[in-house]
Amino acid sequence: MTIFDDHRDDASPAVLSHFQPMTGQPILAELERYWRDLRGARRLPVRSEVDPARIDAVLPYAFVIERVAQGIARLRVTGQKLNASLGMDARGMPLSSFFTPAARPLLAAHLETVFDGPALVDLPLTSARGLGRPLLTGRLMILPLLGSDGTVSRALGALLTDGMIGRAPRRFDIAPGEVRCEIISEMGRPRLALAAGQGGAGTQRKGPDAARPDLRLVVSNG
Repeated sequence: MTIFDDHRDDASPAVLSHFQPMTGQPILAELERYWRDLRGARRLPVRSEVDPARIDAVLPYAFVIERVAQGIARLRVTGQKLNASLGMDARGMPLSSFFTPAARPLLAAHLETVFDGPALVDLPLTSARGLGRPLLTGRLMILPLLGSDGTVSRALGALLTDGMIGRAPRRFDIAPGEVRCEIISEMGRPRLALAAGQGGAGTQRKGPDAARPDLRLVVSNG
């Protein structure tokens, strides 16, 4: 049985079942296609519209997060692969639990972009080799959703890894490489995308916006 109900205020966060040992970019592509289909001609889809039966292959890697403070999002729904990589049930924990302390400020900046843009964010990840822990690489995709109150307070996402998990918990850094950051606008209008760089850090900045990534304009045809 798959549980995908996090709508009740008194409900415990849900865990996704239907475990399947699948990895790779096709999983993220399937999730993004579903989100875009759900969105249609609107700016964003609504959390209550998400149907887990439509993304069955994605479920082991999927999550739903709720924005609880600036740069902080709580895991409301988690797939079994995510729980396995952390070595515990991740429901109710912050998404930052999957990241090293050094990576958390940049993750927080990307989360703010997801909710304030709103924006689709896709990040390269790495987890360092250690005793009983082989090198892991992966990607994190986060797709914004509207909550029941019409605000951008939820997001659907997936965290995929390439390699053996080994001894849990595994925690990730945001790796050097290509980062996507697509500002969501009405269909057919220009969007913003993050320039590739050192884990999305872009050009070094000074001041309060130092953690926020640089953006470049790209045109979307919808």
